[in-house]
Amino acid sequence: MATKTQMDVEEYLHTSFDGADCEYLEGEIVERNTGQTLHGMIQAWITHLLLQRAATAGIQVLTAIHVRITNQRYRIPDIAVWRAGEDLGTRIPKRSPLLAIEILSPDDRPLQMFSKVHDYFSAGIEWIWIIDPYARTAMVYSRVNPTGEQSDILRIENPAIQISLDEVLNPPV
Repeated sequence: MATKTQMDVEEYLHTSFDGADCEYLEGEIVERNTGQTLHGMIQAWITHLLLQRAATAGIQVLTAIHVRITNQRYRIPDIAVWRAGEDLGTRIPKRSPLLAIEILSPDDRPLQMFSKVHDYFSAGIEWIWIIDPYARTAMVYSRVNPTGEQSDILRIENPAIQISLDEVLNPPV
């Protein structure tokens, strides 16, 4: 069960948390489900795959970075992707990413993910990938298809990137 603590947004933005960083939802500090081996392996591998494509695709990739949804909501996707050359600032990115990627942990619940997808779209994020390494499935959401679709190909457009789910779920050991 996620631990919730009340805090002012300015205090949140200047606080370091033990373990994984926490999200901020209207005054509540909410722990993220992270830290399991498979989750970490998949997160590292997807990051690697995206970084391999960064120069040719024209993207920049960050992991576990604060994304401002509103002045009172901050989410932390497992991986976030921006178009190359976008000024992100030095602390919290000034703009929303093009793509937010969430890798499910066994304790994640569908309602939590639905809330994150809604938040990401409301912040202007164009693409969202939700990857379940345990069920070996993925959902791809976009502005064109906000209800999402299960897919064996993780993709975005403008810039065009495609990665097979099979490649994502089979990192070298």
